Amino acid sequence: MVFKLSGKKKPAKQQQVDQAAARKAVQDWLPWKDIAGGVITRKDGQVVAVLKVEPFNLALKSENEKMRVITAVHEALNGQREAFQILSLGRPVDLDAYLRGLQDLARETGNLARKKLLQEYTRYVATLVASGEALERRYYILLPGKEQVEVLQRAHELASNLERSGLKVRVCSDQEIIDLVFVFTHPAQAAFERPPIPGPYLAPQVKGA
Repeated sequence: MVFKLSGKKKPAKQQQVDQAAARKAVQDWLPWKDIAGGVITRKDGQVVAVLKVEPFNLALKSENEKMRVITAVHEALNGQREAFQILSLGRPVDLDAYLRGLQDLARETGNLARKKLLQEYTRYVATLVASGEALERRYYILLPGKEQVEVLQRAHELASNLERSGLKVRVCSDQEIIDLVFVFTHPAQAAFERPPIPGPYLAPQVKGA
């Protein structure tokens, strides 16, 4: 004997209420409440400006240049009277299109030696993708404070001081901050999903709602 359990589908209005409740529950868990005006507004009322520092290969510099860069960075950071945080964030890289391009080149070439090299390199890249080691490393400096104007001024001054050492540094825009938050909270999807566009808040992604 088979018993069929019948259930009523929730009205559209009730579904919207449930979805809103789920979004609110996720947003309550997040430590910030807004991203606007070039800063993150935290739930404790403080705001945070974000600097993005481009990767810098110190190994290619001479010993004198290394000391000059290290000294300049030390002086810039040591001059900060308020607390700051350095964040190193790995972002997965989507190499599917690159792999397809390599495979196409290997198929199209008539040179056997070139074909073999392309096939071996393609297998190497595929191994990196499968292992999860294909990461783009990003570096940020987070500057918290009480006033938006104050932390932004502090961020621009620090960026200017760090650039004197040869680093490429810039104060992040709203979209760049959202991208940082998206990669931090959605590391698995970051390689193939785009972050949301700027808005009054960073809308959490709720699956199955």
